[in-house]
Amino acid sequence: MRVVLAFSKDETARKIKRMLDGSGHSVAMICHSRAELMRGVSGLGEALVIMGYKLPDAVVDDVYGDLAPNQRLLALVKAQRLELIASRDIFTATLPISRQELISAIKVLIGDMPRRKRRTTRTPEEESIIEKAKLYLIEKHNMTEESAHRFIQKRSMDTGARFVDTAKQILDI
Repeated sequence: MRVVLAFSKDETARKIKRMLDGSGHSVAMICHSRAELMRGVSGLGEALVIMGYKLPDAVVDDVYGDLAPNQRLLALVKAQRLELIASRDIFTATLPISRQELISAIKVLIGDMPRRKRRTTRTPEEESIIEKAKLYLIEKHNMTEESAHRFIQKRSMDTGARFVDTAKQILDI
């Protein structure tokens, strides 16, 4: 799987590239704008785009909408920007991020790709479990629905478990 970095600052892109060096995930290209990114990934096929919250000509939601179905997006954003991301389908990790957290996030996304190709939606039972886990977090820990979703997402990423399996763990099912 080809990794494409998209950051407005070259320094940030180089830092992420150094974190990936030696991990088995080689960077195919570094882009600094949405236009450059879209030109670059158009012929790649499967790809993982790692980007910050915004580029000079787009934010992460815009880029996500432009990617092909076999291309994934990992947004590395500061905690205060998480609430600004409209699409819940965008996989996020908060900055600052360690090398191991970054590699784990990539493994989760790459490991998730074959399942997403086979099954595009969750079963009603899985959706119910996820909603119950969110409600539990909202009621017991005074979280917003968005922060509950991100909590489950982050725990899932950290453990390498499926999203629904993490929700089950929270509910102790």
